[in-house]
Amino acid sequence: MKRRKAGEDVQNLSPSREEIETLCILHAIGPHGCHTYDLATQLGLSPGLAQVVADGIQPLISLGWVDLNDNHFSLTESGHAWLEERRSALLARST
Repeated sequence: MKRRKAGEDVQNLSPSREEIETLCILHAIGPHGCHTYDLATQLGLSPGLAQVVADGIQPLISLGWVDLNDNHFSLTESGHAWLEERRSALLARST
C-alpha cells in the first residue's frame, strides 16, 4: 500500500484498486481481529486460500497497520486510524 504524501487531499482522490483491497482487508480483520485461517472467508474467499491471503498481508504488517501474533491478525492503532480516516473521506465524497 502506497502512502499518500503529507497534506495530500484524500477526499478528492478516487481509491485505487490496491487501496480498495486494503480497505476490504482492514475492515475484514475488524476491531477485534481474526485468526489467519478465518480471514479468507471473511473476505468471501475459499478457506483453501487462507495461506495465500495470510502471505498477502505482509505489506500491511510492514506498514505497521496490522499485527500478527499467534496466528491472529489485529489492527494496530495506526491501521485503525487510516481505515477510519479513509472511510470517512470516501463517504464524504459520496454525499
